[in-house]
Amino acid sequence: MDYPILKTPGEPRFDSLGVLKLRCTCAVPVNDRIFAQGQVGATDSHLYVRIWSFETSPAPQATLRAVFSHNGHTADLSVTAGGESALLLDGQPAGELLTAYQISGEDLQGEYWGAVMAVPFDRFSQALGLAEQDSFDGNLLREHPALSSAAPVGQTVRFLLR
Repeated sequence: MDYPILKTPGEPRFDSLGVLKLRCTCAVPVNDRIFAQGQVGATDSHLYVRIWSFETSPAPQATLRAVFSHNGHTADLSVTAGGESALLLDGQPAGELLTAYQISGEDLQGEYWGAVMAVPFDRFSQALGLAEQDSFDGNLLREHPALSSAAPVGQTVRFLLR
């Protein structure tokens, strides 16, 4: 699956970006399944990830993650419902580069909580070894207690920089 990322001026208008649906595997009991959605956008200065999960009272350890890779390098952004956030670049903590804030609300699909995460685009590109129009692989996840993901475990979404 491909997901285009078009650079825009200012923080992306999330209402105009494509949406990735995060789903649980059939192995997860129906009553434990949690539906979530995610988006990725970029400006010249930052890469933005927005993930929101449809649940009213998430466990404090419930985690929203974006994991990206390219040429053997990784970037892992995460936020928990308990308010903790982290950024790992090639497994090394780089949390000082991550800006994250939680969101919550209600829409036609129900009540949700979520987060918007932003990392400087130049540091993200440098960490993954990206060139101007490179694509990179990744997945958006909602974890603990059940796993919901944009791509099945062991597979990835290809993010295309435009």
